[in-house]
Amino acid sequence: MTRIPALKALLACLGLLTCSTAWTQAPAQPDLGPRLARAAARLDSISNGADRIGDYNTVRNLQQQWGYYVDKALWDEATDLFTDDGTIELGLNGVYVGKPAIRKYLYSLSGGKPGLLKGQLNNHFLRSPVITLSADGTQAKARWHDTIQDGIYGQFANWGAGVYENDYVKQGGLWKIAALHYYVRFHAPYEGGWTQATPASSRSYGKSTVKPTRAPSVSYEPWPSNFTAPVHFDNPARSDYRLLPAARTATAAATSKSVTELEAQVRALELKLDKLRTFEEVENLENTYGYYADKSMQDAISALFAENAWLEILGRGVFIGRDRAYEYMRRLGAPTYGTLFNHMQMQPVINVSTDGNTATIRSRLVVMHGVLDRTAQWGDGVYENVYVRENGVWKYQVLNAYQTFYTDYDKGWGKHSAGMFSPFAGYPPDMPQSVAYDPWPAPFIPPFSYRHPVTGK
Repeated sequence: MTRIPALKALLACLGLLTCSTAWTQAPAQPDLGPRLARAAARLDSISNGADRIGDYNTVRNLQQQWGYYVDKALWDEATDLFTDDGTIELGLNGVYVGKPAIRKYLYSLSGGKPGLLKGQLNNHFLRSPVITLSADGTQAKARWHDTIQDGIYGQFANWGAGVYENDYVKQGGLWKIAALHYYVRFHAPYEGGWTQATPASSRSYGKSTVKPTRAPSVSYEPWPSNFTAPVHFDNPARSDYRLLPAARTATAAATSKSVTELEAQVRALELKLDKLRTFEEVENLENTYGYYADKSMQDAISALFAENAWLEILGRGVFIGRDRAYEYMRRLGAPTYGTLFNHMQMQPVINVSTDGNTATIRSRLVVMHGVLDRTAQWGDGVYENVYVRENGVWKYQVLNAYQTFYTDYDKGWGKHSAGMFSPFAGYPPDMPQSVAYDPWPAPFIPPFSYRHPVTGK
């Protein structure tokens, strides 16, 4: 039987069989080249879009890391965030060009060397970013709000506020600051606040004996004038102010990709997108904790923790496990009429592990606490938290809140700072605090969970 098709084909070739021979041939295979090329180009376009989201997250981290370095006058780390020819302009004190000039200027703000002066506070809260990326992902611009708490313990305290309009550039795959420009809005004594701000007090911010490279780039008067710092972006309701990547056309490289290569690219893209989602999920988790803490919602808070989580808040020691975290929160008490316990989360620096299974955050905590007609306090601290995926859901593995200061509202940080919180009576921790420290005015720097984004140190 196996010889019959071959025999018929032979007869046909000899002209002895006139019927069609198509049935003797294998069906023609469709040309998948164009479809593979289009799929490869589409994957490249989606991957490029994911890269731009990653650039957005990196630029956001970069600026917020600047704020944490400035907090503690870590001027070498702050300077290393700039390009070699970068510029800095704080308030109306002129422009400093190049890393040597930037470093010399910043050193002058703390007595000629890095590190805070004795009893100095220099908090910078960065918020409300509007980040605009170039389509090719090599440049960016951003506008930020900056709120300042500074002073010398026992001498003075100030409020400050303004906006940044900055330029960034990617060099060798690393984002750096190309131009940092802080427009001061006001800088005023804590007592009386911004109602006592004067142009002279605001002009004093960033004042230095180091001569600038050139004069201020913009001449303006701080508050109470109505000056508006230049805005780099267009009105989003009128134009596409965020430059996103255009769809790519098929390239020679794309047309040559095999199905196996495309499958590998899909797997890599899935991991990339999953890590990008982690940024959002981790920030949402951190902010959710803050809202729950506002109202002492113990059941909701405990559900945010992994089974073997680690909780450490303001020197009260380490509590291990979800149940212990619940009991800790329960001892803070339920909200009652006339109590205030706001926990504002801001300035997150988020990093995701290579495998996407863990993440860390450095975040700022600002607390407003009070009891009607009795007492009111400000509080400030820094979180260094770790997150893990438990059954597909992101949860706290470690929540560690380091206390910066806790002060009576009427006195402010210039005159008063409470010591470390005492453990709850009858509810000892599982372990003593992991890092022994004293809050401000002691010069404590909460440990960083990440390496420097430019130097890697």
